[in-house]
Amino acid sequence: MKRSLLVISLIILVDLAGLFYGYYYYSEQLYSSPIYLWLFIPDCPFYVMLFTIALVLAVFGFENKLFSYIAVVGMMKYGMWTLAALLVFGDYFFSVPFFLMSLTLFMLHIGMTLEGPLLIPKKLSKLHLGICLLWFLIHDYFDYFYGYLDRVGRYALGTHPILPSADRIPAMMALTFMLSVILSFLIYKWSLVTIRWPVRKELAEVQKHFQKTKESRGRRSRSSR
Repeated sequence: MKRSLLVISLIILVDLAGLFYGYYYYSEQLYSSPIYLWLFIPDCPFYVMLFTIALVLAVFGFENKLFSYIAVVGMMKYGMWTLAALLVFGDYFFSVPFFLMSLTLFMLHIGMTLEGPLLIPKKLSKLHLGICLLWFLIHDYFDYFYGYLDRVGRYALGTHPILPSADRIPAMMALTFMLSVILSFLIYKWSLVTIRWPVRKELAEVQKHFQKTKESRGRRSRSSR
């Protein structure tokens, strides 16, 4: 039990560190953009934040299926998107000045992608699927088709992360929409079967521990009345 609790705690701490760094990474883009678009700009840190919240809720027995579903799809989608972006624009990101940082980001986003299935809820409904898919397609629309004026009056198209050149953005756009559709359906299908994934066993042990603690406190509370 102690090992399982340590593993889950470590995951939460790593995710917290990642989301704070992620928001720092996006700080300039956030500062230059209208506040109402902030929800659609910091993709990776936003979904790491949702995933961390969903993980904490699951640990204490307060899982919300739709919330966890969106967090899982977001973790995997933007983890994969970042890996693809680093490779597609590899001539920039893996050039000498940025090589070590990009290599570190590459490894971290592999971890982000692999962490997602840890929280796949059981037996999602088609309503969950429809809402999740719609949410990510709306997000994709803002990322690539929504035009707006930034805070200094310049026209900008899309809220996607700033990329080194425009010529390969259509490929990233196609990948983004493809990931939204494929991952929404894939996670829905996975929720209907029993899957094995690293750390799911540890999470289940921690959940049982807190559930027993909660039930024990409830019994003591009733007996003291």
